[in-house]
Formats: sequence, C-alpha cells, structure tokens
Amino acid sequence: MGFFDFIFGRRAVPKRPRDVADLVAPLAVPAVHLVAASTADLSSSYLGGNPVAEASFDWPRRSDGRPLSFLGRLNLGELGDNTPDWLPRGGWLLFFYDIEKQPWGFDPKDADGWRVILTPGAATMTEVAPPADLAAEFQLHRVPVQSRPIGSLPSWERRPVEELALTDAEHETLTDLSEQVFGGRPHHQVGGFPMPVQGDSMELECQLASNGIYIGTPDAFRSPAAEAIKRGAEDWRLLLQVDSDDDLGAMWGDVGTLYFWIREADARAGNFDRVWLVLECC
Repeated sequence: MGFFDFIFGRRAVPKRPRDVADLVAPLAVPAVHLVAASTADLSSSYLGGNPVAEASFDWPRRSDGRPLSFLGRLNLGELGDNTPDWLPRGGWLLFFYDIEKQPWGFDPKDADGWRVILTPGAATMTEVAPPADLAAEFQLHRVPVQSRPIGSLPSWERRPVEELALTDAEHETLTDLSEQVFGGRPHHQVGGFPMPVQGDSMELECQLASNGIYIGTPDAFRSPAAEAIKRGAEDWRLLLQVDSDDDLGAMWGDVGTLYFWIREADARAGNFDRVWLVLECC
C-alpha cells in the first residue's frame, strides 16, 4: 500500500495469481516417455532382460574384468514423432551399467562403468545370455516398453525458468506439472529435459568429467581447467533417463535415476562410444 492509499483509506488491489502452466508451456520440449507394454516381441524396445545382438556379440566388461549389467534395448525406428532429430532413425541401442558398484559419473575413471552400443538390424540377431560371472542379483527383470510422446519441462534451475522469477509456491507448481506428464509411472525417458533428483547441471558435469576433471568437490567447477572447457556443456543432450523401478528390479542409490548423456554431434554421427552417465539420488 502506497502513501496516498494509506492517507485516503484506499486498499491496494491484490495481484492476480499467475497461471504457471501457461507461463512454462512455451518452454516445453518434445520427449519420449517409455511406459510398460504387454508385448513380448524381442524386436521391440524393452528394459532389463537380455540383449538381442549378433551371435558374435562381445559382452562389455569393466577394466577389472567384471561384466556390466544389461539395462535395456531401444528400437530407434519405433520411438515415434518425438524422437530427437539428432538420433539415428534406425538400429537398436543397447545400454549397459555396473549395477554392482553403481558409479556416479563424478570421476573420469568411471568411464568404463557403462556402455552404449548401436547395433544394426540383422536377420542373424539372437538373444544373448548373460555371462556366467554376472550374478543374478545384478540382472534386471525384462519389461517391454512402448513410446509415449510427452512435453518435458525445464526445472527451476534452468535459465528460461529463472527468468520467470517464480515464487516458492510457483516452483512447487512447476514440479507438480513436470511430474504430471508421467502419469504416476516411472520417469523412463528419451530426449528432452531431465527430471533431476538433486541438481540440474548435468550437462556441465558431463563436459568436465568426460574431459578428465574430477567433479566430486565444488572447487572443481571453479578451476581454470573447468573454465576453459565449460562452454562445451551446451553440446550435451539427454539420451536416456532410467528411473528406479520396482517392476524392473532397479534401485539406483536411494530411489535415484540414471541419466545417459551424449554430445549431439556424436549422436548424429552414430558414435556412442563417448556417452557419459550421471547418477542422482535422494
């Protein structure tokens, strides 16, 4: 209430609450939500289970010889209209991760803790059994998935949202809206904005860690080495987000999420050898 309002007894008109959904709608970007399906077709996408590949397939292992666990297989040809334009339009992506140790992606030495492999479609492909030294407790249940187009929203930590100067209540509404697009189902997602569990600076984390900078301490982000390469964070795209999921038998840390990231140029070139991973949990 201003001075003259006070003197003449006029009351200030309260501001009309902003419609957060309308505010953030222009910021949404297309993404693919992977939801459980009833199909058992091995040519379709699925999480867990065993990979389908050529008989000569060499199961990926860490540098100490331990086999990685299989996370899932995506049929790139069936992801639908919301498939990112930087992904190949054909073939299958196989995802592997060290479920036993669950590396976070903070340490450049973690790079052998996951693997993404692009395989072409071939008539000779078959289901590959896990190696004998991969314990059953580190093997996931097979969950067929189908693609569902969604609009993913940026978190409150991203610049377009920061510029909206949301109130605390509006921040909570944004979080609710981001959750609603998944319809109460696990946040398995291809492309779009991530659903962060902790912080939303994963592109920068990938850029630094993949270039040899240990990011387990805050000082690492302010180092001269980090400053010299941080602009490269703009090149990273969310490849796959894998949520903790009871049906899958997957728990990442304490109800966390795995995020596979790739540089756009690498994805367009069909090069999945330099994917980086981030694990976040509560």
